[in-house]
Amino acid sequence: MTEVRSFGRVKVILGPKNGKYPYGNSIVVEDDTTALIDPSLWVFESNGKVTERNIDLLFNSHYHEDHGVGNCLFPDHPLHIHPLDAPAMRSLDTILEYYGMDEATNAAWTPIMVEKFRYQPRDRFVDLHDGQVFDFGHTKMRVIHTPGHTGGHCCFFFEQEELLFLADWDMTRFGPMYGDVTSDLMATIASLEQIRALQAKVLVSFHHVGICEDGQDALVTRYLDIVYERERLLLDFLATPRTLEEVIKKRIIYRKDYPDVMWVDAVEKNSMLLHLRKLIEEGRVAQEEEHYWRCP
Repeated sequence: MTEVRSFGRVKVILGPKNGKYPYGNSIVVEDDTTALIDPSLWVFESNGKVTERNIDLLFNSHYHEDHGVGNCLFPDHPLHIHPLDAPAMRSLDTILEYYGMDEATNAAWTPIMVEKFRYQPRDRFVDLHDGQVFDFGHTKMRVIHTPGHTGGHCCFFFEQEELLFLADWDMTRFGPMYGDVTSDLMATIASLEQIRALQAKVLVSFHHVGICEDGQDALVTRYLDIVYERERLLLDFLATPRTLEEVIKKRIIYRKDYPDVMWVDAVEKNSMLLHLRKLIEEGRVAQEEEHYWRCP
């Protein structure tokens, strides 16, 4: 049974366990125009029957596989997505390139993308841009470009309802993810600061936290602080010169090994390279050939 929470004409379609991966929490706007945002695996398994209305507009917050499973139910709909992320929806090779995994992982992941997450290349897009406002009739939605997780990651703010759909800024105790080759650490920090400053009364994440209606500022602050805690752990580890491979195996992002998660090494590598570049630019880490160490 699908659990739905309504905020005016904005409906949150909650996936199993508050949208625990590979599921997620989707948004349906039922107004003069009906919109579907991030059709999850749960939406796909429901055959799109999360509203009695026909879907007019289809949105993806970014290109990740779990946010567009239900796209395949609407093959004739142009996909609303930020232009920095649209190329990943045009080609399976491009989305795998953006993930930044090795060839063996790509080979193992490809059939999962197609069979489980129903990836299908698309060629019709409507570009999203920061500040853009969609008027669905009685409901207005503002696009907020919040890069960092991916280059084109967007949040969606329903101003009258004071509801902000965070997409993959999921506010978990795991912390922000910036493990793709299109990710950006400084943009992550800026995006989370922007989200905190917005002070929306209702936060809705695609995964895990689900709907937050209390303690929003503390939640975002705790989530952002995890970025700086990772930085402190990395600096401590670099008290002795380390190679990138040693940094990856330290598991500062994942905190422990997950042998059944095929992308762990790629996420650690891409994320730690972002941290290392930031610290080198700040003069807090030095590099010589393959070794990194903390500056005195």
